[in-house]
Amino acid sequence: TDTMSMAIGAILRQAGAALERLGTGLQGQYAVVDTLSRHREILNIGAKKPVIGDVTFVAPCANVIGDVQVGKNSGVWFGAVLKGDLSKIRIGENSMIKDRAVLSSSVAGSSITIGNNVLIGQGAVIGAATIEDNATIGMGSTVADGAVVKKGAFVAPGSVVDAKTTVPDGQIFSGAPAKFLRNLTEAEVQSLSRATKAFTELAWKHGQETSKGFLEVEQDKSDRKWRSERSPDYDSSLGTLEKNQRAQVW
Repeated sequence: TDTMSMAIGAILRQAGAALERLGTGLQGQYAVVDTLSRHREILNIGAKKPVIGDVTFVAPCANVIGDVQVGKNSGVWFGAVLKGDLSKIRIGENSMIKDRAVLSSSVAGSSITIGNNVLIGQGAVIGAATIEDNATIGMGSTVADGAVVKKGAFVAPGSVVDAKTTVPDGQIFSGAPAKFLRNLTEAEVQSLSRATKAFTELAWKHGQETSKGFLEVEQDKSDRKWRSERSPDYDSSLGTLEKNQRAQVW
């Protein structure tokens, strides 16, 4: 029975593909060709399978590949790549890997370790390094294999942290190669903490939107159209919408 079902399925698929080619040919220059995207956010490498924590946002165009573990409430943003093929990647909770950041190492058996409440800025490149809790890696920075960024440290945007360099707790390193600039002020520490929390909340919102199915998206469109065309005062005058309900809808 299974063999028969597979054979019939194959015949129907081939017939459908033939009809598609025939229809496209008849339409000529007016044909619209839809290309199926084979992109997948989460990919295995052999037996190496990514593990994604609860309430963790992985953008539709991100890549999480191989031996990767991401803690809960973290975010892997648009265009980011976490490639655990040769190395393993461990990311804690409430950490943000922002847009186009790349976590990868060509050193077999190495580890990339990202702590809790860490912010990896847009376009940053992280090798087999250790980024401890509450640290921030600025946009476009590079952290090479063997480097360590300690708790609460800040790597300025565009900096290059050389191999085996250690950025001490609460310090700002800047430049290429990155060198000590100064200590973070208490106000800056609080500001960075607020930024990480804000991105965590924003990641949750993006996760809610990108996880919606077709029917939910269409319902959202309908709701937006309804709100643009109807006045809450009109419904209220008909007694169909109480004041407290209006506040929730609008």
